[in-house]
Amino acid sequence: MVYSYSITMDLYKLKSFYTVAKLKSFSKAAKVLCLTQPAVSTQIKELEYEYKTKLFERIGRTIQVTQAGEALIPYVKSMLDILNESMFAVNMLKKAGEGSVKLGVSELPGARLIPSCLSAFIKKYPHVDFAINAKKSSIIVELVKSKKLDLGVVGSSSSKISKPDIEGSVIYKDKIVVALSKEHPLAAKDEVAVHELMDQPIIVSLRNTVSRHAIDRLFRKSGITYKRAYEIGNKAMIKTMVEKNLGIAFFSYLDIKKESELGWIKTMIVSDYPFYRYVLAIRHRNKQLSESQKLFYNFLIENAYEN
Repeated sequence: MVYSYSITMDLYKLKSFYTVAKLKSFSKAAKVLCLTQPAVSTQIKELEYEYKTKLFERIGRTIQVTQAGEALIPYVKSMLDILNESMFAVNMLKKAGEGSVKLGVSELPGARLIPSCLSAFIKKYPHVDFAINAKKSSIIVELVKSKKLDLGVVGSSSSKISKPDIEGSVIYKDKIVVALSKEHPLAAKDEVAVHELMDQPIIVSLRNTVSRHAIDRLFRKSGITYKRAYEIGNKAMIKTMVEKNLGIAFFSYLDIKKESELGWIKTMIVSDYPFYRYVLAIRHRNKQLSESQKLFYNFLIENAYEN
């Protein structure tokens, strides 16, 4: 049997239907769709007229989807998904240098690298907009993994990303240095061996941070236990405590460069176990990036350098 309908419905009505069905509420759907509730109700009535059946019924103060409405939902979802995919495909064809980038950055690159990088990029491509989310590295990785961010720039104690869905490239390699007061007995040296630090009071960052992982691995590989004097989550406070000779601390040189060059704090390398902190640009392996997003990702990689 061939059915013939005079269907004048449009995607606006279908989107209203799908939103009401999902939220079980005309008022909530109206708010999401930025429409008035009467406008949504009118669209649903017109859709029901086209299908010649009820799609919703009111039971008390609640809205229930009818059997016909339930049958319609997967088809409408499929149409809306295809619409979104088609719009994305067309937007992908727009020339590079226009569009937007949802970027996640962790603390160190966010403070020390990304501002200058963005400045250079925007001078070349002024029509690209950025929405920047500043979080811990682990959170940024998860947001990129769930495709809620287009790109991420994160600090890491390793040059590789262990997540199978994420690919990354090192854009900055920075040595880890020991920071201490100019009054410290070791301040006359330019480098220090790991065993010389065994009895020193060490100020460390909180657990589950990139810096803390690097320090723990250093002493573990050296077979030495270290004296944890303070555990602090604020880098500015750690720097001040080091300056006041309350302990020594480990920093990415990028993070302590200003204080070192101004002579406020002495820095030195670990001679028998040089180790590094990495900054990586990351993306989801299976997320299709727009031309502008790919342009910025490649810009980060092409302008990679190391200290």
